[in-house]
Amino acid sequence: MSRWMRLWRRASAFLPPLLMVLLAAFSWWVAQEAMRAMHGGGSTAEPPQKPDYFLHDFHTRSFDTQGQPTAQLSGQAMQHIPGNDTVRITRPDLQSRNPQGVVTTARAQTGVSNADGSNVQLLGDAVVHRIAPGVPELTIRSNFLNIFPNAQRISSNQPSTVQRGTSVFSGASLDMNGLDGTFAMQGKVSGSVTRPGP
Repeated sequence: MSRWMRLWRRASAFLPPLLMVLLAAFSWWVAQEAMRAMHGGGSTAEPPQKPDYFLHDFHTRSFDTQGQPTAQLSGQAMQHIPGNDTVRITRPDLQSRNPQGVVTTARAQTGVSNADGSNVQLLGDAVVHRIAPGVPELTIRSNFLNIFPNAQRISSNQPSTVQRGTSVFSGASLDMNGLDGTFAMQGKVSGSVTRPGP
């Protein structure tokens, strides 16, 4: 048997794995080229920013286990943006009541919520109103309110007004803790405190 024949037999033993590697590399290259062609060149694909579903003039309600309404939300329009998994609502109007009898309403020109509702932003003429048993009514107004329902916090980096009963405070920004009812304001802060009558 010639020397070339022995070399060919040894090389042919490695030929199937070598062909598999080359085929896998070629398949990967074809997939990458197809992705570039679909997304216009070498850029990575951007998540879609167009809504994948929407509602017009909607009204929703949620109920507790006894069938009593706990919250209702209405608006002119609602869109879900899949790229960042957010919901955008035009003219949202929310009313909710918790088991302790606290009634909260919120409205604005626009509302934006993340997927799990742990962050809600109200933009344009935002108003949150809270009525709780045994404490003065609370109203918060701003052009922008950043609400964290789970942590019961409200913040804003824009001028805000807080009215508790007949006392009114205004400032350039707001950070409010709903758990203990305290709030902090920055910038030029003004206020008027009125004691409740006897």
